[in-house]
Amino acid sequence: MMQAEHCPVCTGKGVIELTDSQCPFCNGTGERTKAAESYIKVHICQCIFLDRKNCPICGKKCHHNTPNRPKVLIAPM
Repeated sequence: MMQAEHCPVCTGKGVIELTDSQCPFCNGTGERTKAAESYIKVHICQCIFLDRKNCPICGKKCHHNTPNRPKVLIAPM
């Protein structure tokens, strides 16, 4: 599949790796849809599910827009 034709949410795999479930935007086909494009443009940063540094949805550095930005990690005592 060409880069421009794959689903931007599941990267054309048809499966959301973070949850190991079928991609709801392309219904598991891996094809690009307008719903997936719209979601990528306005999604909330999901870095809390991984390393709190990079968003697993878009791969970009944490982009929280809330006052509780997890930019500083505090180790447990």
